[in-house]
Amino acid sequence: MVSQIHSAIDVVQNAKKSFLTTYVTEDSVREPLEAFVDTQTVFAKQVAQTSWDMGHAFLDAVNNVLVKTPLRK
Repeated sequence: MVSQIHSAIDVVQNAKKSFLTTYVTEDSVREPLEAFVDTQTVFAKQVAQTSWDMGHAFLDAVNNVLVKTPLRK
């Protein structure tokens, strides 16, 4: 599931890069903006992964309290 979230992030970020490539022709302006988009991509993927991991940890904890059987092995 996280890979699907990462794919959605890539779609949005690639659209940003495509926009920059198309409309910002000055390299000295475009390159820092592309680096910023790359940094946003890494950050968004880290947030998605952390959120996914926290959700699983929370659900495992709730399951252990209520059912006392692990969801994952």
